[in-house]
Amino acid sequence: MFGSRNEQLADLDLAYKEFIQTTEELSAEGFIKSLGDWTPRDILAHFIGWNRITLVGCAEICEGVEPFYFYDGTNDYRKVNAAFFERFDSTDREVLLRQVESTKEALVSYLKTVDESEWEQDTGVIHYRGGLATVARCVDSLIRDYYKHREEIISGIN
Repeated sequence: MFGSRNEQLADLDLAYKEFIQTTEELSAEGFIKSLGDWTPRDILAHFIGWNRITLVGCAEICEGVEPFYFYDGTNDYRKVNAAFFERFDSTDREVLLRQVESTKEALVSYLKTVDESEWEQDTGVIHYRGGLATVARCVDSLIRDYYKHREEIISGIN
């Protein structure tokens, strides 16, 4: 259904790099400009948190355990994201960029340890939207999220 582990990791790296380039190119005003419910600063905090919990969620799925954050999925993860905005509250873009980078590197390091045979393995965990929850599905969601928020920033700034 999804690409191989290496294909998905390459896709994640590309999505991440394009997102980071977009945030680095923002003016100081653009970095804190409201895009509706949040700012590019908030989106960086969002990814610091999501890189972290995606790692934990993937490990939980491999163990046959529902990821702890699924409880907030039908709420568009509003509670989870609000906690990230509060926890990662720096307004210094460079600090946030370093945190996004380090959490993304930790996630990728973990994902490289997941055996290819476990990438889309049915461990009995059902996604809150239906269907299987798999490592591949988690990674796919993160890839799409990096692209979605990059487009949101581009659209909101122009």
